[in-house]
Amino acid sequence: MWAAKHSARVVGAVAQAAVLDFTKHITPRALELCTEEQFAEASPAALVPIGKPVVCVHGDRDEDVPVEQSVEFCAVEPQAELVVVEGAGHMDMITPGTEAWERCRAAVGRLARDC
Repeated sequence: MWAAKHSARVVGAVAQAAVLDFTKHITPRALELCTEEQFAEASPAALVPIGKPVVCVHGDRDEDVPVEQSVEFCAVEPQAELVVVEGAGHMDMITPGTEAWERCRAAVGRLARDC
């Protein structure tokens, strides 16, 4: 998201089952690496508005990152589009041949065509 907001060369972003609000998904390991304040500042949610299209593709069966991360981000980012893939888990976004993978590919293709 940082590159989408700050680089003229980036036309948009596809968030694949992404942690979009770091403050709601802090792990003990993450807190070993930085403070809660640093974590919040680095969060994609802190970058809103991004100023470019963002497609959030998320499975409704994701047990690693709740789909609410994408739902809440899309509610506050004016250029965000939410794509919820029924029956998809976290790793389906990066598993070739799954519906989630195809939805991500389609989103990238759409962003590329629109630039």
